[in-house]
Amino acid sequence: MKKLVLSTLFGLIWLTGWAQPRVVLLSDTARLGVSPATLAKTYPPALATRSGETGVFERHGKRFMDSTHASMMRFFKFMETNRKRLPAKGVFLNVQEFIKPDGSYDWVFCRFETDTLTDAQNTALLTFLTDWYTQHPFPIRTTTGFRTSNFTQIGNVPQPRKPRRGPGIIATLEAARKTDRPDTVKMLAFNQLDLTDIPDVVYRFSNLEELDLSKNGLRYVPAELTERIPTLKRLSFLYNSLPNDSVFFPKNNHLIALNLQGNRLTRIPQSVGNNRRLESLWMGNNKLQAFTTKPLRRLRRLNDLNLYNTGLTQLPKNFGRLRRLNVLDLYYNKLTTLPRSMRRMKRLEQLALAHNTFTALPSTLGRLKRLQVLYAHHNRISELPESFKTLKNLRVLDIGYNWFTVPPAVLASLPSLEELDMSNNNLQELPIALSSLKSLKKVYLRANPLSQRDARSGPYAQLIKQLEANQTEVFY
Repeated sequence: MKKLVLSTLFGLIWLTGWAQPRVVLLSDTARLGVSPATLAKTYPPALATRSGETGVFERHGKRFMDSTHASMMRFFKFMETNRKRLPAKGVFLNVQEFIKPDGSYDWVFCRFETDTLTDAQNTALLTFLTDWYTQHPFPIRTTTGFRTSNFTQIGNVPQPRKPRRGPGIIATLEAARKTDRPDTVKMLAFNQLDLTDIPDVVYRFSNLEELDLSKNGLRYVPAELTERIPTLKRLSFLYNSLPNDSVFFPKNNHLIALNLQGNRLTRIPQSVGNNRRLESLWMGNNKLQAFTTKPLRRLRRLNDLNLYNTGLTQLPKNFGRLRRLNVLDLYYNKLTTLPRSMRRMKRLEQLALAHNTFTALPSTLGRLKRLQVLYAHHNRISELPESFKTLKNLRVLDIGYNWFTVPPAVLASLPSLEELDMSNNNLQELPIALSSLKSLKKVYLRANPLSQRDARSGPYAQLIKQLEANQTEVFY
């Protein structure tokens, strides 16, 4: 590989010296005739993301992470200064950046993790981002250029770190080094400390149960971490920079909760399966290119799996092998169906399918007799399967932002239903069967044709009064 030449840009960068970056939606790349895959062959990765790959900053990882962090802080300040220009706030943004040797941005591909933005809002956000990228080239020069990706939230500026306090909690490196009673410490809250390596001081604490390393710049999880702290139960690496082949766990029987959300993983680390008593695994906000249940097969106590915004287009046929799950989060993916094997997941109590592209829910969900909570809003569903009649324990059903024109007939067969959300559909009539649901406490019907009229004086006025007499709140 060519010798890497790095030089930090200091002082004022005159904008006339930089070509304007091309900031576009990822979904528009085909129409524009540009291929992310082709660009990836021209621009090497900043840091390796898979085995056999070499990153441009492989020997200068800390410098790259420090520069990325500083750039992110400037972006937050830019958002705060230009807050009035933002047409929408709280929108999650994924970007792929292709950066020239001089630090200027060639292409930036954006994906807003919502389907509620209008064309005008998309255009305004892209203009806003173009201004940012034009005015703020990356502050390190290279000989080859490089590519990188980031995930952030538009309009929400991070608050200053507030160290956690309480009995048995230490939240600073200084306090961790100075304490003369490490045996009394149960939790280390080392979040937002700009760490690039796990500090050795963590090994002082013989009774440590929880280690929070979220929102740092960590790129490696050594096997000795769980090996040398046999009391550790909960471990968080939320929003770090962990790539593939960087997470290692030896066989252990003590870790029960692991958070790997928001890293650079494209698959579940194989060694996760060595945490034999793991109950909760959060993998959200990673781009899982090929999801397989293989690393999870030995986790016989796993009951909570988070796959939020992982880019999934389908689940493997044998997904039902994870039959001990109680909670499954599949928010913000691209799923259109579910594997038949999910009928074996008899213990499932909470299922989140919102923000996908379902046009129908499979009848096999009717086999999940313990299901209590189902979030299926923001899809394209127009009816519920007849098999839902067997979901006698269902308490919460959210099917808002779908394509319903008539209320699902199966609603009358859900005796435990306490909360029903059918907002933002195309309902022309109110579900008459609701009055027979004795457990019902809340009904949301906002933004439907029936609720745009004066419901209290219309044909459903009597039904609304009856619901309210049954102590059911109706929102319309």
